[in-house]
Amino acid sequence: MQLIYIHGLNSDANSIKGQMLTDWCAIHRPEIQVFRPDLNVPPLQVMQILSEIIARDPDTGLVGSSLGGFFSTVCVAKYGLKAVLVNPATRPFERFQRYFTHGHQGFTTDGGWTITESDLADLAALYQPVPIHPERILVLLKQGDEVLDYRVAEAYYSQDGAQSPMIIEAGGDHFMHDMADKIPLMIDFLFA
Repeated sequence: MQLIYIHGLNSDANSIKGQMLTDWCAIHRPEIQVFRPDLNVPPLQVMQILSEIIARDPDTGLVGSSLGGFFSTVCVAKYGLKAVLVNPATRPFERFQRYFTHGHQGFTTDGGWTITESDLADLAALYQPVPIHPERILVLLKQGDEVLDYRVAEAYYSQDGAQSPMIIEAGGDHFMHDMADKIPLMIDFLFA
């Protein structure tokens, strides 16, 4: 069995949250192999990398943070996997428009991915207006998220007929500094 941690924008394979999952599984669930790919590449390459890892083991769980939550949602729809989303982005192609307005010519992540307008089109093409297999997605949201408005994800993952289990907590932040406390719950959801 394997777990793929899908990091967010401006993060990488060495993400603290990904390391937390690796460390926890090594101690408590050593049979779970944790993968933390560096996804500072265009969206279609992200999907190719994830598809290759998923193909290795049908018993795959996903944890996606922020932009990684968007890619996790796409993978749940495509492969029927289970995913836990941490303060997920839902429509990154709209949010990233800001990198192409007021004289901006794109944005390069710390990991070296330069976002282009064609990347926005690829993200939009991956988007599902209604989540597929919503019951296979656990959404963890903090109302204090300073990067993404938690209400956008709350609305997306609680549409009529497409409701995901959700835990919404007051306060907190985009990083979700208490994530370590939630790892047992996450693993139980993914691999119960």
